Amino acid sequence: MFRRRSRSSVVFRTAMFVVAVSIAGVVLAQVPASAAVSGGPCSKLGAKAKSGAAALVCVKSGGRLVWRRANASGAAGKVPSVPSSATWQWDHARSAWTPTGAPPKCTYPIIPAGGLLDFGSAVSILQPGQSRGGSFKPHGGVRWSNYGEYVSGVRITVPFDGVVTKAWHYTTGGTYQFGVDIVNPCGFMVRLGHLRTPSPAFSTILATLGSAAPDDSRETLLNPPVTVKAGAVIATEVGNPDPSNPDFLGSYIDFGLLDLRSPNTPPGASSATNAANEYSLFSVCWYEAEYLAAADRMIAAALPFSGGDPSSAYCRRR
Repeated sequence: MFRRRSRSSVVFRTAMFVVAVSIAGVVLAQVPASAAVSGGPCSKLGAKAKSGAAALVCVKSGGRLVWRRANASGAAGKVPSVPSSATWQWDHARSAWTPTGAPPKCTYPIIPAGGLLDFGSAVSILQPGQSRGGSFKPHGGVRWSNYGEYVSGVRITVPFDGVVTKAWHYTTGGTYQFGVDIVNPCGFMVRLGHLRTPSPAFSTILATLGSAAPDDSRETLLNPPVTVKAGAVIATEVGNPDPSNPDFLGSYIDFGLLDLRSPNTPPGASSATNAANEYSLFSVCWYEAEYLAAADRMIAAALPFSGGDPSSAYCRRR
């Protein structure tokens, strides 16, 4: 189950054929085009393949081997690293997100395979954009444990180069919880909650917030935002291990993805009264389109829903 106090409350129950050939003295691992997809998993670091007209190379990203588009030299293309000053701000008067400078062009997928979390070990997901607990929740979630269980060692990493713009922490029943907003300067934001054990780098960020108070999850705007790099560890444990309250027990996170560049289709008048427009009008269905790498997108879209609830203002395919 998911739960964020003050902002939201969520209850969350619920196989490469490789041929090595020598070409001009260079050994290339050739993979059938249908098996090689940019952002999909690969098995040999440095292996090369074709996907249609695109040349791919196997690289390590977020602790996993994935296919990436190669540049003219044959090296893996990299997502541009942007200045720490590049971010987006909420304009209350216009009810719109505005960039502080000229934003770079977005590179897809926004979140590479394994770049944020391990979808392969998840047991279920929570739909983004649905009413839960009597209010509209723009974010969804991911769970790694069955009801009444806790799974240790769930690691969450920074999915792209960007900046941390907001952070919050609190305790619930004596268990520490924290969350962060991370913005890609091209115009996407990841919102994460129910993180439990921060990495040293994120502990430093959280230390600037003051003490974590019981059930007080008010967000703090970081000024200036804190620059982070793709692959950096955010948390090494998530959810709540306390068995005294089964409704809170479990390994889970809140996960929201926002496209700040333009509003989505309004999710309905009911959301306006209980979810901030800066989140509800810009959140997206993160397992559709090209937000996740193809491999992760397929896994996420096949996972069961928490409590069997398929409703979503953003997701259209299920």
